[in-house]
Amino acid sequence: MEQLEYRRLIKVLEQVAGAREGELYPVLAEAVAVHLGWVDAFLAENPAYLALGSEGEEQYLTMFRPAFVEEYVERWRWNNPFASHDGVTCLTRHGVATLGQLRLRATGPERDFANKFLRRNGIDDMLKIVVRSPATGAISTLGVPFDGDRRAIEPGDLLMAATLGPLLSPYFDANLVPAAVRDLTSDE
Repeated sequence: MEQLEYRRLIKVLEQVAGAREGELYPVLAEAVAVHLGWVDAFLAENPAYLALGSEGEEQYLTMFRPAFVEEYVERWRWNNPFASHDGVTCLTRHGVATLGQLRLRATGPERDFANKFLRRNGIDDMLKIVVRSPATGAISTLGVPFDGDRRAIEPGDLLMAATLGPLLSPYFDANLVPAAVRDLTSDE
């Protein structure tokens, strides 16, 4: 990673570190948009395909096109290539995956997800980053849509994504642990 990329990564982390309680997600979305050019990034807490057996409810925390998220939840989420065996394996092993990587072995419904749903919404490729919270066990994903006409996923984006996911974990720990639990543990 070049020095300029490290600086951009550090700026994202500095902005996230300054987030007030309860404002992590909008601050992170703004930081990756401004410093990495990842516009319209959105977060999902406890995505069912990664948090199997989790008691937590899948939540989409985004200001990204509410109608898109609603249609995804109601109609498309189980045809999402990231929820496929290959997608889950890639995200679990590497902490990052792209839709382009997963299209190679996609099923018919998974290809429909990409070709009918995502393309209709102006998304040619998608980058997913896993953020694990060691303190709570919660899993979140940061999804970054790419419009191939304006910007495609580049090798630098993949490197940045693989580096960013683990570095965000401590911030998700602090944000996801309920305040009452943090207060109890901080007195010890």
